[in-house]
Amino acid sequence: MSIIQGKVGSWKLCFKLVPRGPSGTVQVEVDGKLIDVSWRRDVDGIWLELPHGVFGFDFRGETSDDGMIHYDVSERNSSRSWSKICFMGAGEESLAASATSSGVKKGARIRAQMPGKITRVLVAPGETVEKNRPLFVMEAMKMENEIRAPQSGIVSQLKVSEGQAVETGAHLCVLDPA
Repeated sequence: MSIIQGKVGSWKLCFKLVPRGPSGTVQVEVDGKLIDVSWRRDVDGIWLELPHGVFGFDFRGETSDDGMIHYDVSERNSSRSWSKICFMGAGEESLAASATSSGVKKGARIRAQMPGKITRVLVAPGETVEKNRPLFVMEAMKMENEIRAPQSGIVSQLKVSEGQAVETGAHLCVLDPA
C-alpha cells in the first residue's frame, strides 16, 4: 500500500513511507518497480539519490481552491520544470478532479500545511463560513497559526478535534459550496 502518490513528468511515484526529517532513505515505486531513494532536504527543496544519479529539486507550493497543495518543481542545474504537481494519500482524489462538466464550483478540502497540534476548532459541521474566516488554530513550531477558509461555503465534515496532533497534509475539514 502506498502512502503518498503523485506524478512527475512521465513517472508515477508511490512513496511507501512519508519522508520525514532532514534526510533518510525511502522506498518509492516508480512505474511499478520498487527502488530505494536517499534524500536530503535543504532550504529550497530536496536532493534525491537515484540509481542513475543525484538530482536536486526546488519546490514552491500554494493551496488551490480545491484545498490541495499544488507544487511548481524545478530541477537544479537544468531547464526542466513541472507545474501544478499534487501529492495525495493513496485512494484520495482531489475534489476538483471530481467536478462535473457543468462548471459548478466544488467544495474544498482543508489540509494542514505543516505538522502541529490543533488547539482550537472554530467551526461546526453545517456552519456557513465566508472566505478567509478562521476555521482552526494550530500550534506549530511554538507559534499559533490560524487556518482560514480558502472560499465561502458550508462545513460539511470535520476530520479533527481540539488537542489532536496532525502531520503535513492531514485532512482537517471539507467546505461544500454555499
